[in-house]
Amino acid sequence: MDVVAVFGFPFLVAICAIAYAAFRQYLKHKERMAMIEKGLVPPDWERGDGAGADSRIGQASPITVTLVGVAITLGLLTLGVGPWLIAGLVPTAIGCAMLIHQMLKESKNKEGKEQ
Repeated sequence: MDVVAVFGFPFLVAICAIAYAAFRQYLKHKERMAMIEKGLVPPDWERGDGAGADSRIGQASPITVTLVGVAITLGLLTLGVGPWLIAGLVPTAIGCAMLIHQMLKESKNKEGKEQ
């Protein structure tokens, strides 16, 4: 039973993160195709500088970074509590910071559009 808890839960978390990312990409694709079919220009094409959909290539998603950090922390927790947990807590903290930054940026964008 311990083996299932040690290897199963982090594996399940990783699978959930991958499924979430794939589902988001699928919905984004469907939205873009619907916009194109109706003759609308997707927002990232309006810039015209070529930095549209490919501008996020190489950037990690905040949710992915957070979940990877949680998975590493849980994996290292099987060794017991100690300084090695920092290897998982650091990416977890960075991912949480990225999530907070993204949420603040989105709220500023909404406030700017309302005025």
